[in-house]
Amino acid sequence: MKRFFLLIFTLCIAFVANAQDVPYSKYLTYTKEEFKENKFKYDDDTNTWSLRKSSGLNVTLNVLAILADASEEVRPATNDYSILVQFGKEEKAAYVQVVFYNDDTYHKLLTFMKDNGQNLVETSSGKIVKHQAFIGDYALELDMEQRIISRTSSRTADRKAVKNVDESYNKYCFVIRTDVEPWSKYLDKQAAKKAKRDAKGKKKKTVDEMM
Repeated sequence: MKRFFLLIFTLCIAFVANAQDVPYSKYLTYTKEEFKENKFKYDDDTNTWSLRKSSGLNVTLNVLAILADASEEVRPATNDYSILVQFGKEEKAAYVQVVFYNDDTYHKLLTFMKDNGQNLVETSSGKIVKHQAFIGDYALELDMEQRIISRTSSRTADRKAVKNVDESYNKYCFVIRTDVEPWSKYLDKQAAKKAKRDAKGKKKKTVDEMM
């Protein structure tokens, strides 16, 4: 009997440790001091901490394209990323969202979910492929979206742009959700606006309701 309980205890410890080892989950337990030390910025209105790394060249080219009245996009650098941690009430994290463009990072996360996740589900819609799984109290989601870069090749006499598709790249998004409900002043404002519209009978019907 002792061996049985020891086995169960060991499995529970291993399971908890596994859940704590989920990539990027450390940000769910960061303190304010830790966020500041790691250069995260806090937004009081959205109740989020965020960090963004982007190529200076890409940012410059995007700005120049806007100034030149161009509509082209610039491909993000492989190592560009953004991390956003949404909090709920009582300073508890609701989820962490990581957006990145590195193919190797995507495959590492996908392998981790396949090896450690429970109830792994894969769905696809258009240019988006989504994987969902559970580890402990965490709900994981990994999305891959194909993005198209279109460049302005020339302009006609009346300044209408002629575009040609140049290349595509993948945008990845990894999300870890907890059981905490997201909360912020912004979300409260949006909920209040929706309630006001619904009260006036201006609620927009869903596509299913329109059948």
